[in-house]
Amino acid sequence: MGGQANNSDRSVNKPMGEAYSAYWDMWLQKGALAVHTQFDLTTKTASPLDTFDQLYEQYGGKAVFDFVAQQGAINGLDVPSLLFSSAKTPADLVHKWQQITQAQSEIRFGSKNSSADFVHLLPSGELVLSPSRIRPANLSRFGAAMLTGVMAHTLQQLSPAGVTIFEAVKAGSTRSLDNTTSRADIGFDASSDIIIRCVDAAPKDASRNKSTPYLHLNHLFNHQNHPLFRQLVHFLDQQSGGHTSIDETAFHLGLSVRTLSRRLHINGISYGSLTRFVRLRKALLLLFVGTPQMDDIAFAANYADRHHMARDFRQMVQLSPTFLRDLLQQNPV
Repeated sequence: MGGQANNSDRSVNKPMGEAYSAYWDMWLQKGALAVHTQFDLTTKTASPLDTFDQLYEQYGGKAVFDFVAQQGAINGLDVPSLLFSSAKTPADLVHKWQQITQAQSEIRFGSKNSSADFVHLLPSGELVLSPSRIRPANLSRFGAAMLTGVMAHTLQQLSPAGVTIFEAVKAGSTRSLDNTTSRADIGFDASSDIIIRCVDAAPKDASRNKSTPYLHLNHLFNHQNHPLFRQLVHFLDQQSGGHTSIDETAFHLGLSVRTLSRRLHINGISYGSLTRFVRLRKALLLLFVGTPQMDDIAFAANYADRHHMARDFRQMVQLSPTFLRDLLQQNPV
């Protein structure tokens, strides 16, 4: 999951990637507010991570799992969620998840030192998840429960008939997790493996939906309720072939550069950071619908060239555009 949520300028480099951090910081922020509404926590905390830690301490791992599985995803640009939504079977989802993790590890650490065995599919069709083997799920007490909740929600989109979840405790028994299970009986112990059994379902339609919630910019600011932001993003979306200056954009919107900068600052984002998100989103959409040539994508998405696009992808999502293209074009396994 992301780091602690804040409203600082997103142009600052993030260790997990700018786009990843922006999405999950907002997810945690919204989730923490909902937790305070649904649960009677002993203290109010300013940090979303502390809120989930307290939820785990007071109500147990199953409470975290239940909340996250029901909460699901928010509308916002998140590349892993985009790729998972393109999966047509649980096996395809596992394959994509393994590939993403290893590719990001290579960019973050210079080597593929993140083992893909944190998730695998058994011949029986059951998915085995080992949260202790993947960061950042293994960095907090509630990480295993939260990661399992996210995956359960994702799999439920693939298998509407439902999923059954078991916790395999190290050197212990395997226990089913369902609506009748006591919160005290399921701890999501840090060393536990999670077994997820998907109810058989027909593979998803091979056609790709061009409208996806994982390409929205709602999480950056509440632009849908502000005509200015709708106009701003629309204008930037129409540009191609190179950088659009803030002077040109402000002129188009009938504002001074100072006024536009101030409006953006109030919403916690700079013009430079916003343009990077708009370019990234446009390039991702072109990749998602099958545009194959990197030069064409870079020009249409308003990058100076394909090399600038590749650099931005690495900084923002810690994946290369060619990797994403190839992974999206692969046939389901």
